[in-house]
Amino acid sequence: MGMKEVLSLVEGDPGPLLMVGEYHGNPGSLIFYAPDGQELLSIRISVTTIKKLPKKGFSKIPPVATGHAAIAPILSKILAIQLVEETSSPLVLKISDDQLDFFYNGQELFRLNIRTIR
Repeated sequence: MGMKEVLSLVEGDPGPLLMVGEYHGNPGSLIFYAPDGQELLSIRISVTTIKKLPKKGFSKIPPVATGHAAIAPILSKILAIQLVEETSSPLVLKISDDQLDFFYNGQELFRLNIRTIR
C-alpha cells in the first residue's frame, strides 16, 4: 500500500499521520507524515515496558510533554501537546536526547529508547 492510498483512508481534517514500523515483531520506528505525505520526523526506537498499563481510559486527560532535548519542541508540535517546565497533568511524556518516557500519575508506564532521529 502506497502513501497516497494510506492518506486516502484518513477521514476528516487530518493532523499528522503516525506510522509505526516493525523490527523483529516489535515496534522499531515512529515516522510522522504531514497530511500531504511529506515525512516530518523519523525516530528509530526500541521499547522497554516498565509497568502494566491501567485499564481505565485516558481520552479525557490532556497529556503534556516535558524536556529540554532538541527534539522536544518538534515532537510536541507534531503531537499537538503542550511543552511545559512543570506539569500537573497525570499524563506526561518526558522527552530526553535518548529516550521518550511515558508517565501516568508519576509512575513510568513504558519507555521508547531513541536509536536515531532524522
